[in-house]
Amino acid sequence: MNGVSRMKNKAYYESLYPKGTVLELTESMDDPYSPKPIGSKFMVSFIDDALNIHGSWLPPCRGSISIIIGVDKFKIAD
Repeated sequence: MNGVSRMKNKAYYESLYPKGTVLELTESMDDPYSPKPIGSKFMVSFIDDALNIHGSWLPPCRGSISIIIGVDKFKIAD
């Protein structure tokens, strides 16, 4: 993916998941350092140029692992 396409995709995802959006995992994240179960909630801060969603895990979860668009399975929380 070239830089222009990536920036267009970034703008698209920023419009879908603006700062403050709460996301919910629909599949667990089996990260060896910071696993997250299905249903874990995450509040979006920003999306970086690699299309990783950065933010804060909501209690009872914690940690700094980002959500990766196209890899991790999630939805906008109800």
